[in-house]
Amino acid sequence: MGNIKTPKGMLSYPHLFEPQTPPNGTEPMYSCSLVFDADTDITALKKAADDAAAEKFGPKWREKNLRMPFRDDGEEKGYSPGSVFINIKSRQAPGIVDRYPGTDGKPRTIDNPEDLYPGCYVMASLRPFAYDTAGNRGVSFALQNVQKLEEGKRIDGRMNAKDEFEATESMPAGVDDLLT
Repeated sequence: MGNIKTPKGMLSYPHLFEPQTPPNGTEPMYSCSLVFDADTDITALKKAADDAAAEKFGPKWREKNLRMPFRDDGEEKGYSPGSVFINIKSRQAPGIVDRYPGTDGKPRTIDNPEDLYPGCYVMASLRPFAYDTAGNRGVSFALQNVQKLEEGKRIDGRMNAKDEFEATESMPAGVDDLLT
């Protein structure tokens, strides 16, 4: 089963540059949530999840009460009404690119964590997989790569420092030359 690309989704809880150990987890993971508006077509993602379930658990997998990756309780988390979200993670760092081309014509690499913030819009490539571990059975998606598609309103309440503060002094003579 190969990778699948998501439609445009809002990025939430991004841990894409430094792995973080999840609650009750034993090893650090790169992770994020992708939030899809109610009118976003996620049919291909649902089909990929269904196919992964059928491959691992057989044709009667729907009778096995499996956990599926799609969550619709986003309103409780402050997401828009009717939205659906998925949590994705990986042990390996994802590749992260911009929507703008670099000198080679391919998307530019994003190295600055500040460029991917909760509320911006991305698409991701994911690998669907089914699991059956320690009594937990279901389907999830492994994070492969991320592409930033557009800016969005920050949803974490954090402001850009340049917007929150004002310059309090004039630059001393000659210092400006050292900074450029």
